[in-house]
Amino acid sequence: MKTIIVNIGDEILIGQIVNTNAAWMATELNIYGIDVIKMMTVSDEKNAIIDTVKSAMNESDLVLITGGLGPTKDDITKKTLSDLFNDELAFHQESFDNIARLLEQFGRVPDDRYRTQALMPKNAKILINKIGTAPAMWFEKDNKIVVSMPGVPKEMMYLMSKEVLPLLQDRNIIQEIVHITYISYGKGETDLSDMLEDFEAALPSSIKLAYLPNTSNGYVRLRLSGRGSDRISLENVLNAQAEALNKTLGNLIFGKDNDSLEALVSKLLLEKSYSLSIAESCTGGKISHKITSVPGCSKYFMGSVVAYSNDMKINLLGVNPATIQNFGAVSEETVIEMAKGAKETFKTDYVIASSGIAGPEGGTEAKPVGTIWIAIAHPSGIFAKKLKLGNNRDRNIEMTSNIALNTLRLLLLNQLNEDLKPTY
Repeated sequence: MKTIIVNIGDEILIGQIVNTNAAWMATELNIYGIDVIKMMTVSDEKNAIIDTVKSAMNESDLVLITGGLGPTKDDITKKTLSDLFNDELAFHQESFDNIARLLEQFGRVPDDRYRTQALMPKNAKILINKIGTAPAMWFEKDNKIVVSMPGVPKEMMYLMSKEVLPLLQDRNIIQEIVHITYISYGKGETDLSDMLEDFEAALPSSIKLAYLPNTSNGYVRLRLSGRGSDRISLENVLNAQAEALNKTLGNLIFGKDNDSLEALVSKLLLEKSYSLSIAESCTGGKISHKITSVPGCSKYFMGSVVAYSNDMKINLLGVNPATIQNFGAVSEETVIEMAKGAKETFKTDYVIASSGIAGPEGGTEAKPVGTIWIAIAHPSGIFAKKLKLGNNRDRNIEMTSNIALNTLRLLLLNQLNEDLKPTY
């Protein structure tokens, strides 16, 4: 069923409020296998509303509208839709009784304003809003369904959950839909697509694969979605494809749904009874923050040093002044000595170290902004890796932190990428 969401309100168009209704509705509709093909926002103006709803009906089977159903003069949606469907407003006793019941809780009696609010299109199905004074209206024309709901988020959510979606279910409009979402790290969307070309070509018609990259942190979510009439059969097919996806990508997949690298690293450290410390420069404590955001980290995390200046690298981490003089603070040699120093200080099994030029200034021709070194000290030695990132400071810090955590993850799994070489 093709669906268009229409949100009415000048306050949305001028940026006075954020349109959370559309996002919530789309999420719920997706769960029920209803396709949202478009979201539209329109002003509180009669002709604009009529033109938008007509256009939406031409393109879809279901139009869901929010906004403009209050008791004030600028709430014109009800009258506008009544005119659009050649209907007329008439007093609706059940709506008025609901208003009276709600007002009674506050010791009030409905006046003429609320009698006006209880005027409803005669030929529409009225869906009573038990938590607010404005009901929803369900119109049908030419096998198209148009539902208008109040814009107050909690009232819209109530009506969608308790009235609209159950009615759609009763008509067997809703399909079964199942999702499995994996999270990958280490390859971008394009590279993953190349790796999964044969996998995608062999997918059953009922299963789709979506790539959902996050350019700020490097995560790429891979969502497998299945649609059908039988949920159990659908889940069986989807699980088989999920297994094939995991086999194809291997250790590039690190979790599911809302998992994070720091949470998985925490799990691995606890399982293996290893300890961790951190020596940071350009990341400024970001890696430590990620680690300490995971409950239970005190069982394996011993502490960290944010040695931003060269003096602190020398005095707190024992970096040789000659190393910085000869190779620079942003170098393999320096970051390795930072990791060694932290390992000696904290007596931990593993250490993460970082040093680089986060930007937006400070780069040179030899070491441009985005040049960053990370090192991971472990029981058998130290691994170091040079990163070449961009000129966005926040992204460089976030990406460096996640690359370091992912490198530690692979080390803990004994599955380190081939391009990382040991240094002793």
